[in-house]
Amino acid sequence: RGASTLCVSSQVGCRQGCTFCATGRMGIIRSLTSDEILAQLFYARKITRLVDLPSIDNVVFMGMGEPSDNIPNVVSAANAMVDPERFAMARTKVTISTVAPHPGVFQQLCAAPCAVAWSVHAVRDTL
Repeated sequence: RGASTLCVSSQVGCRQGCTFCATGRMGIIRSLTSDEILAQLFYARKITRLVDLPSIDNVVFMGMGEPSDNIPNVVSAANAMVDPERFAMARTKVTISTVAPHPGVFQQLCAAPCAVAWSVHAVRDTL
């Protein structure tokens, strides 16, 4: 197909504690800045050009960390990704995937100029 999707991280570790996720078991170390999030896209694009890999046409916030625990930096990075003067990605090509613990947090992520995917599940079987 000639294109690919990049999963970017928003944190080092994660505080959500989802038992099925290795990142959740390590706990939260820190949130990434918007520049650190954008550096993942910048360098991934560079690598795809240097080694002739399919270009990156989609980005999903689905790497390490929970985007709802780093809203200001995630929204800032998403804005930069779709900005025609910076990364110039289509709004339909950027998705924030979250386990946002309640609808209010999900609503805050909706301020980003992209799609938001809400993963509704229980982190423990007893729930």
